[in-house]
Amino acid sequence: MKKVFINANGYAMDEAESRFEAVYVEDGIISSVGSNEEVLASAEEAEVVDLAGKTLLPGFNDSHIHLLSYGYSLEVCDLNDCRSLEELKSRLRKYIADNSIEKGQWVEGRGWDQNQFDSKEMPDRLDLDEEFGDYYVVLTRTCAQISVVTTNVLQLAGIYENPQQIEGGMILVDENHIATGLLTGLATEIVYKIIPKLGVARIKKCILAACNKYITSGMTSTQTDDFELLRAGNFKEILQAYEELDREGLLPMRVNLMLHLPTLEELKEFIALGYKTGDGSPYFRIGPFKTITDGSLGGRTAALREPYSDNPEGMEENAGEMYITKKELEDLTRLAFDNGLQLVSDGIGDRAMRTVLDVFSKIIEEHLGEDLRFGIDHCQITTEGIIEDFAKYGIIGGLELIFLASDIAIVSDRIGEHRAKMSYNWKKFKDLGVVIAAGSDSPVEEYNPLHGIYASVTRCTYDKQPEGGYHPQQKLSVDDAIHAFTTGPAYATFEEDKKGTIEKGKYADFVVLDRDLYAVDPLAIMDTSVVMTVVGGEIVYQK
Repeated sequence: MKKVFINANGYAMDEAESRFEAVYVEDGIISSVGSNEEVLASAEEAEVVDLAGKTLLPGFNDSHIHLLSYGYSLEVCDLNDCRSLEELKSRLRKYIADNSIEKGQWVEGRGWDQNQFDSKEMPDRLDLDEEFGDYYVVLTRTCAQISVVTTNVLQLAGIYENPQQIEGGMILVDENHIATGLLTGLATEIVYKIIPKLGVARIKKCILAACNKYITSGMTSTQTDDFELLRAGNFKEILQAYEELDREGLLPMRVNLMLHLPTLEELKEFIALGYKTGDGSPYFRIGPFKTITDGSLGGRTAALREPYSDNPEGMEENAGEMYITKKELEDLTRLAFDNGLQLVSDGIGDRAMRTVLDVFSKIIEEHLGEDLRFGIDHCQITTEGIIEDFAKYGIIGGLELIFLASDIAIVSDRIGEHRAKMSYNWKKFKDLGVVIAAGSDSPVEEYNPLHGIYASVTRCTYDKQPEGGYHPQQKLSVDDAIHAFTTGPAYATFEEDKKGTIEKGKYADFVVLDRDLYAVDPLAIMDTSVVMTVVGGEIVYQK
């Protein structure tokens, strides 16, 4: 297969900051880059694609996504942007009717956020029981760290009366020790484990549904944490689904699979299969071992060093939740590392990040001079000394840049202005030399990388507030933000020799935009359209 893309406003994103007009592709690999005249001279019998001056960049690469969860979320009730409990109920009602769901069946939804409700209060089982009590209802908050369920689900799970609490989560109860229907952290898994499983065929369907959405945003590669979707079943079924799709040549984008295996038993079971980080093909590879340490800022479950500043009246002093002990984290990461797996962990609150940094640094100090590329994702509440230690130990900052656009509305209230000034400090990561690998955490946030770029260079909400940006001294440049979605994630997966820039010998993975991000008003970046996505030289999406 030979193809030449001409008349491009091309940015190679290489060290030389090269510009170009044309790219020649042979069998999915870039053969030459240069002017129209230079490239066309070597492109004999090639199909010509005229980009008519549109901007061509390396394909976007999301470093932290939940691909399977997003694909599955397309099948459940969409509760994103509900402005009230009544709107949530209305959507549930319509979903049940549209899908002809009978009483006694399971009904799932995802995306609600009490911070967007007029009441600002979380729903409970009583809010759902009156109208939906004859269904088994499970509604997951946007952060995926909190769920609300109907009474019959609590009873089926055996956690309705005097439930036994677990480490790393809470089953909220009333004054009579009856569960309220709200579950946080690892307590949500009690319910997820009893929901009917998907099976390999449906997992494959969900994966493809997500991929076909993601490519419309110019995304050509991703690092995905899919083992966290307990409804999918055993992690082996997820592996099987990806490997079958890869063999069948059906994956329209490149996937590195993060390995969230929260117990030593599961990790040992995976290790016994013989996989190591980097194994796989150009389209599907085994990624790093992944740990999840804490919850979300919006749900007040991110683990903080000091309590939240806005705990609700009557609530005990709350500093969030650690979902894993330091000893458990040490045991898991040591076993994974010793068996050929790269390490990455979530860390939203400063207490969570400090715990991960302490554990990771011990291994790094034992292997000085080795190219380990450990990473921490989210990195939101970065109080004193945290970013400095990222730089000291060469830890990659897996920044969910888009979170700021949503969290501007709550961050100062949640943690106070002193801590807020040290949080979401994206530019400080860059200034200290930390490699930034940007992600979206989809379906927690909008997956479009252009929205993440917008949020990081403007530090504004989606409605362009506040004027001038939130703590504008921490804005990234457009160039740094694009690198965060191209070269950064490629480095994080040891694939900088294959992707991330437009250079001879690399994968022919591109995104074509209707405008030049370097030339437009930063506030207009979010309005940019993807007109073409190219993976391995094939046009997988065209507007």
